[in-house]
Amino acid sequence: MKETAIQTEKSSFPLIYEVMVWVLYTALYKYAYYLGMFNAPRTYDNFPHIQIMLYALAMTLYVIPFYRWLAPALLNKKKYGWFIVLTMLWFLFIPKIGNVCVSYIFMNSNGPGYYKTFYIGWHKLHKIHVVQLLRGWDFQVLLTDLIAFTSVAITRYAFDNERKKRLLEKDVFRLQLDALNAQLNPHFLFNTLNSIYGMSLTGSKDTPQYVLRLAEMMRYTLYDCRQDKVDLEKDLAFTENYVAIEKKRYPLSDISFTVSNSNTGVLIAPLLVTPFIENSFKHGAHRLNDRGFIHAHLTVDENKLHFVVENDIMIAAAPAADSGGVGLENVKRRLQMYYPEKHHLEIANNGTTFKVDLTILLK
Repeated sequence: MKETAIQTEKSSFPLIYEVMVWVLYTALYKYAYYLGMFNAPRTYDNFPHIQIMLYALAMTLYVIPFYRWLAPALLNKKKYGWFIVLTMLWFLFIPKIGNVCVSYIFMNSNGPGYYKTFYIGWHKLHKIHVVQLLRGWDFQVLLTDLIAFTSVAITRYAFDNERKKRLLEKDVFRLQLDALNAQLNPHFLFNTLNSIYGMSLTGSKDTPQYVLRLAEMMRYTLYDCRQDKVDLEKDLAFTENYVAIEKKRYPLSDISFTVSNSNTGVLIAPLLVTPFIENSFKHGAHRLNDRGFIHAHLTVDENKLHFVVENDIMIAAAPAADSGGVGLENVKRRLQMYYPEKHHLEIANNGTTFKVDLTILLK
């Protein structure tokens, strides 16, 4: 099913930011830090010293469990106090163990030479730091590790949290639309059944034909209206069936519904214009005299839909026509949901006529 107003695609920014931190901070800054301590003679030239860069990367691997699993688990549970405490404990003690292991591996992976001497020196220093429980930290590296990868953890959490909020909003949005459609469809059914009942009382031979029209209308509301967008032709067929049933009830009244420039393949949110016509039938003066009128016209192209309906009203029903009842309030909310800032609706009631003018930007 298509999403209408809320996008939930996962952002690639946290991954890009994470890669940038590894490249710019670890592979460049930390590499430069360790390279500055690589006391090889000037005649020893193996620049850019890929081994030292790999060593800097390996010395930073201890942060992956922190920002990938530990931090998200605590932040998602909103245990911010524990997050601060465990972050400090992680960066104070886990690097000591990691440094000993990494330096040991690099020391034993190299033959005699300046690289091996370099790793031996670091390994001896890290072994001393491990037994010095409350001291022996290299804060020049440790603090930058803390800042760089805590920012990665918080960025990942913030974007993931925002995506979850968007998904929740989408679910609420979907439930609202389903509730609105559920409210709208019984409203149509109630009024249409009243119309057919009136025909049956008069013994009209066309009653079966209009029962079939009602069946087509119900099929449309039960199946097609479950989608966010429907083919405009199907939606207009529903409206035309509704108008045909009402015209049968009031054959002497001036009732018309015309469509022009209806291009095939245009998609629209279901049941947007019909409630306005239904409201005209509900409050129109044709219910009291044969001189009443209802004129509706719809024009549509690939980019814009324009709909106008006008009717004269029963004076006693003017306040009700102004409010519009369930139908109009429903469609106003659905227009806000489906076409936010892409529609213009004007409703005018001068006491004798009621007019609706709706424009929707389809793209």
